[in-house]
Amino acid sequence: MSSRRIRLSSRALGDLRRCIVHVYDTADEMCAAGTRFNHNDLTGSAGITQSYHDAETDRTFVPVVRLYRDRLGIRVISHEMHHAATAIYGSTQPNDVLPSAILTHHNEPFAYLFSDLLAHLVVSLYRFGYYE
Repeated sequence: MSSRRIRLSSRALGDLRRCIVHVYDTADEMCAAGTRFNHNDLTGSAGITQSYHDAETDRTFVPVVRLYRDRLGIRVISHEMHHAATAIYGSTQPNDVLPSAILTHHNEPFAYLFSDLLAHLVVSLYRFGYYE
């Protein structure tokens, strides 16, 4: 099994926040890695987002995105980057914040976090030869 590890980061929320992306050669390799991570059957997934959690708070501290070569189109990578950005952003919010207070078109920090992660991933995919 082979994969490329890509490290992404953003300061859109102030402190540096990180995300790890693995790009596998095949869907089977990606799904097997995802299954090893949390023991869930992930067969048939186009992409996977999982995360490392802080045991004390049960909050995400590093999302792990898994992709594979044949599904690196904008639909899949933007979908998975949205999951990663949501996990990061959600981990910075107090438990008593209502989703309706932050899930609006006025949420610039979240928009910048998402666009930072997505842009950094696309640049990396070009740099590593996944796109021409």
